[in-house]
Amino acid sequence: MPDTTPPSEIDPRAFRDALGSFVTGVTIVTTRGGDGTDIGLTANSFNSVSLEPPMVLWSLALSSSSLPAFRTAPWWAVHILASEQQDLSARFAQRGIDKFAGLEVSRGPGDIPLLDGCAARFICRAAYEHEGGDHAIFVGQVLEFDRQGRKPLVYHEGRYAGVIPGEAPSADGDTGHLLAQAHATLLGGSRRIEDRLAPGEIAMLRHLLQRLVGDR
Repeated sequence: MPDTTPPSEIDPRAFRDALGSFVTGVTIVTTRGGDGTDIGLTANSFNSVSLEPPMVLWSLALSSSSLPAFRTAPWWAVHILASEQQDLSARFAQRGIDKFAGLEVSRGPGDIPLLDGCAARFICRAAYEHEGGDHAIFVGQVLEFDRQGRKPLVYHEGRYAGVIPGEAPSADGDTGHLLAQAHATLLGGSRRIEDRLAPGEIAMLRHLLQRLVGDR
């Protein structure tokens, strides 16, 4: 039976911008190629699938050079990045470089590379692959995980950000630290605030200052 679905009139760029309204976490997915090469890439298309059994999914463009390796890999790991790992995210989003150069990694099942310092990490056995449009969707069963309790790096409308605490600003904890840093920098004038704070802390500080100004 012929396909009678009308051609899509959705503007791909506008569609992508609309999807950017949804705040996501940032992950790095790693595996080990059949030739023993360490492979990793940045992805924000990560989600949970099931609790019993524990399963997660992520997707990869069919045009990716890493696709063959992930299609044949029996194991892969998903690393949820911490707010201070923006540079690591940018590194693994690049092409044509040795992304693991100079990094200390540990090893998981199948000798897959594991990155340290993340907010959480999931070691998965490959379970299913489905094609959805121009992406391959990988589903894995989680056999091991760890969580460090660090604030995650998030992505919104094409920019990195940090998690903003829900409570009002106070002199305690992170908010007190950020305001103290900002105060010292503004008084000293020797270094910019951006040079003294992590990217996630900068986003949090902007939010706090906006709230303070708005409350006047």
